[in-house]
Amino acid sequence: MGRQFRSRIRGFTLVELLVVIAIIGVLVALLLPAVQAAREAARRTDCANRLKQMGLAMQNHLSAQRIFPTGGVGPNPDIANFTSGGTSNPGTPNGANKQGLGWAYQLLPYLEQNAVKGLVTNALLTKTVVPAYNCPSRRTSTGGSNNALMDYAAAQPMTLRCPQLGANAGVRYALSQVNPFKGGTEWTVANEAFWCRSNGQPDPSSVFDGVIVRTPWKMTTAATASAPAVGERPNGAPSATKVQEITDGLSNTLVISEKVVRSDLYEGNMDGSGNGSRSDDRGWSDGWDPDTIRLTALPPLSDGDLSVCFNGDPQVSQYCTGGQDVFFFGSAHTSGINSAFADGSVHQHSFNIDVAVFNALGSKNGEEVVDASQL
Repeated sequence: MGRQFRSRIRGFTLVELLVVIAIIGVLVALLLPAVQAAREAARRTDCANRLKQMGLAMQNHLSAQRIFPTGGVGPNPDIANFTSGGTSNPGTPNGANKQGLGWAYQLLPYLEQNAVKGLVTNALLTKTVVPAYNCPSRRTSTGGSNNALMDYAAAQPMTLRCPQLGANAGVRYALSQVNPFKGGTEWTVANEAFWCRSNGQPDPSSVFDGVIVRTPWKMTTAATASAPAVGERPNGAPSATKVQEITDGLSNTLVISEKVVRSDLYEGNMDGSGNGSRSDDRGWSDGWDPDTIRLTALPPLSDGDLSVCFNGDPQVSQYCTGGQDVFFFGSAHTSGINSAFADGSVHQHSFNIDVAVFNALGSKNGEEVVDASQL
């Protein structure tokens, strides 16, 4: 009689299974940071490439127009007031020296976005996404906002001369007046120097030392259905920057950089309106406003660094509430911010960059000596 053999199928014991799961968990824990770092490096490179597109667009604008774009006349401009026609027949958008919408709008044709520049109402413009203006490290092109947002801003150094500020009338501000940034008069100077306006319009005697200047145009009569807006260039108002005015050198002058956006406000502001913070609500189609213009006189910040909210300085009332103007540059990257220079090149700066150096980079004609090792 033949002997019968039973095959025995041996499985994992519970202990062995738990050991395998633990090993897999350890491997994932070891690999995940590397994967995340690789993804962020790719996003950071993509973000820098978008700045490169903007730098190239600036060069093409300069080649075609012989001037750099301007920064717009003020916040929330209506495109209907800055074309050659009336509201029912808008016509051609005004050029840089009469355009109320800022540099990001003016660069559209040089970013292959002619169709977007052809839009003739704010309702259409503010909702239209321009991919180049979104940094993938941060959020989608709209975040939680009702508008197409903007992750970059043009640079204004704290050397601006604002004539109507009492005892400081006609005097270019020193960096020491806003840094160290401890509140009181320093915040007043930063705020007033940024806006530098009279009755909501740029003061005619103001001097802007960044490459992107405030549009030298004062509207006196809004557009009607059949007629364009009427305006004038105030006597002494600076025109759009020409290349020969950048005496510091194109490769030494910062024009556009990443702006700080608090990471907890990516999806709308604190009151739940879905419009971002006060300085991140209109988006790329804004004019002279912190949505698209920031100050190099202040240190760049990390989106996720809220420590500034707890050191007793004025950020508690503006950066930390989202309800006031925010003038800082910054980014969602861990290593610093990317910036486009007047020659179209892109460079990275540490969050710890010396503020005096950062401010000097934002000036087109300050003749400061900048040590490359300080960047």
